[in-house]
Formats: sequence, C-alpha cells, structure tokens
Amino acid sequence: MTTSSTVGLPTTIEEVDRHWLTQALRESRTIGPHARVSSVEAQRIALETGFSSELYRLRLTGDETVPSSVVVKLPTTTAVRQAMDLVAGYSRELAFYERVAGRAPLGTPKAHVARMAETGTDFVLVLEDLGDWENTDHLTGLPFDRARQCIAALADLHAWSTRPENAEHIAVFPDLDGPVTREVFPALFDEGWRVYREHARTAIPASISTFAARFADHTATALRTLTERRWLVHGDIRADNLFFRDDRLAVVDFQLASLAAGPADIGYLVSQGLTTAERGGRDEQLLREYLDRLADAGVTDYGFDEAWRHYRVAVAFFLLFPVIAIRGWELLPARARELLLSLVERAVAAIEDIEALEVFA
Repeated sequence: MTTSSTVGLPTTIEEVDRHWLTQALRESRTIGPHARVSSVEAQRIALETGFSSELYRLRLTGDETVPSSVVVKLPTTTAVRQAMDLVAGYSRELAFYERVAGRAPLGTPKAHVARMAETGTDFVLVLEDLGDWENTDHLTGLPFDRARQCIAALADLHAWSTRPENAEHIAVFPDLDGPVTREVFPALFDEGWRVYREHARTAIPASISTFAARFADHTATALRTLTERRWLVHGDIRADNLFFRDDRLAVVDFQLASLAAGPADIGYLVSQGLTTAERGGRDEQLLREYLDRLADAGVTDYGFDEAWRHYRVAVAFFLLFPVIAIRGWELLPARARELLLSLVERAVAAIEDIEALEVFA
C-alpha cells in the first residue's frame, strides 16, 4: 500500500517534528489548512509489550484544532523487523485502517495519518491517543466481563466479514495458512521451546512435551483446520491490545490480521488473555456466547461442534506466540520474561483443561 503526500516518510521519531506533523495533519484534515503544530515532546511507550514496532506518545501544542497528544507507530529497529517483513505485518495494519476501520463494527483509535513507503516496508501511523482509556495489564490478565465484551465485539467483526458486500475490503488480507506460518514459524517454535524448557517454573506435562516435539507436523493440521472458514480475524488479540472506556472498547495492533475461522481469535484470547483462575474452565460458556452473538449478527450456519473443534485447535496452536517471543530471553527485561512464562503456563493449562490435543490424535 502506498499513500501520496507532499511530505516525506519519517524513519525515526526525530523526523516526526512539528514541521512534518503540521503538514501531515493538514493533509489528513485533522487540523485546519492554516493551523500548525508549534511544539512536540516525544516519550517512548510500551517498551515491555510492543515487540514488533516502536511506539511513542507525542505531546503537542499549537492551534486549538491540534490534538493535545497522539501516538506514533514506526517499524522496530530490532531483529523482529525481519519477521514482520516476512509476514507483511506493517502493510496488513495499514490495510486494516484503510479498508476496515470505520466500516466494521469494531472500535479502533482514529488513524490521523497512515502511510507506507512506495518501496520497502517503512511506515508511519499517527493515531488517536487512548491514554485516558483503561488498558488491561496483560500480566494481570483480563477480568472475565471484559473478556465477554471483547468476544462480543470480535463476533461482530467476524460476522461483518462474512457479508458479500464486504468481500472487497477483506480480500487484501492473507489466509492464516500462509507459507511463513506453515514453514518458518515451526522452526522458530522449536528454538523458543528449548529456551522455555530451560526456564520453565512448573513441570511440563508429558502430553505437552510430546505435542511440542512434533509441532511442525501439527502446524499443518492446525492451519488447515483453522482456515476451513475464511473470516477476518485480528490475529493477535492480547489483553494489552484492548482499551476500555465504560461500555466502549477500542482495539489496536492489526499486524497479524488474516483470514481464518473466528475461534482463532477467541481461543487465543481466552487461553492466554485470562489467567487460569479467571478462565475457571468456562471455555465452553464463552464459546456459546460467541456463537449466540454471531447468530444475532446473521451467521446461522456455524454450529457448536464445528466451532468447538476450531476453538480447541486454536488454543493448542497459539501456544506458538509466547514460545516464539521467548527466544529473545537474554535481551528481555525481567517483566517481559515474567509475562511470557505466564502466557505459556496459561496456554498449557487451557490445553489440558479442554483436552485440546485430542483434535490432533
């Protein structure tokens, strides 16, 4: 995706200065044609949770139409950049803001500016600042009622994506079963699993060890199963990507948006976004509520048995994400290590609770 502009594309936060912001916000009609940003103060945020991009909160001063603050998102400068380029993560996110946000019934921050280089994968997002919304601590986990609220919103998004009139808006997103997911991720999982075993705080059940040892084989089964339906899913629906204000929800980070069965989102959210105690074995209850919401939104050909199979596969397969992230153990801050260990432990507990590995037998 490319977006024309009379100002260049910044590659560092220093280049997102008052001159660049003035012109970019004028072009997006966020501010008036004669308004200007007079000063910018940048602060790095999400250092322990945002691994795939660099995020900054910018405090702005200027004319009365200038927002008091915005959030700016730029590509990461770490080794994760290579992985994001492989999965086209940055272009997916910009495509979501361009084609889906504002059309689909899912709250998101307003994108003031969304631009990508004509060649390469440099990009910039200037987003509405949700700093005064409630953002759940991923380590603490989602409260049960907040999870239900998010599941309802995801059901609305998934149902929206099934409607023929929206086919053109989701056509740019890849299937979850893509060559990188199928061929590259299993090798990364193997590396991460070796690191996890070195640092695991609890005994690893034998069934999980066996599953992990054959993860590459199981990946093909999981991806084939999860793409039996091709709905637009968020793909990385973590607790720290959710912002709440009263009964409103806004979701961020669409770099892994893809086409798959809806329980790909639900299984990941419930198994890792909630602590084991908060989940409390209520997986089936939450999935049935999801199906009721889907039916209310017009999806009436998706029964519990099919959804439960997709859910169980998703819970097992998305053990992948924290295990891949834990590969960088030596460079991770203490809190990030704690988070990743906790996410693996939650996922393992969920896999056992719902006997998810039976689906791979």
